[in-house]
Amino acid sequence: MKAQRRHELRENDLIHFLASARDYFQVHGGRVGMVALLALAVFAVVTLTVRSRAAAMEDVWRRRSQLRFDDVATGRESLEALRAMTAGVSDRSFILASLLEQGRQALRMSQQVPDAPERELTEQAQKAFSELIDRFPGNPLALGVGLHGLTSVEENLFVIDDDPQHKERARAYLTRIIGDHALDGMPFQKLALSRRDTLDTTFTKTRFHYPPAPEADAAAADISIQPGGVIQPGGEIEVHRVEPVPTP
Repeated sequence: MKAQRRHELRENDLIHFLASARDYFQVHGGRVGMVALLALAVFAVVTLTVRSRAAAMEDVWRRRSQLRFDDVATGRESLEALRAMTAGVSDRSFILASLLEQGRQALRMSQQVPDAPERELTEQAQKAFSELIDRFPGNPLALGVGLHGLTSVEENLFVIDDDPQHKERARAYLTRIIGDHALDGMPFQKLALSRRDTLDTTFTKTRFHYPPAPEADAAAADISIQPGGVIQPGGEIEVHRVEPVPTP
């Protein structure tokens, strides 16, 4: 009996709710319909925006994959295009990948030009690695690659201008890697220890001197070969008369 009574009460509550809802829609139906249409419009706009952004990012990733760095001339154009792409997006994964690529490729190409390393490409690498660290300070990959990249930049600049301050800046980058607990146990620290131990060798400019030309033998320098002459010891020339061969 109690269960049947509870069932009847629930039915009465449902009937009362439906009746109240019917009366509400009869009075406020127009307003509710307008709100519903507005909500649908907002949903449609948001959905379209999300899909458009996703399609745009797919296009940016596709164009990035088509960039080529086969030679220095083509690589310069690709670096410029990649910087332009990065400036126009907010996707952090793309920005991370782009800055890693910019720094790596600029540093590599700086060693492939005549009279390497080239300052312009080296400074482009420096800018990319610095931005990588500034924008992703909590990312171990960005931190490790960025600091090692800046160390290589200082090595390039030392070769260019022979300024000893580059060694101290490189030492500071490597020490930062070694002391950062976010990089504990990662290969970045082992490599940094190795590079720091060889800083004095790395930042010592090697100069090559050609040996002086050997002095010419005075006697030989005074020799002038004459037709029919034979060089004798002491630099003298003995001249022989050549008799014609008699014909029969």
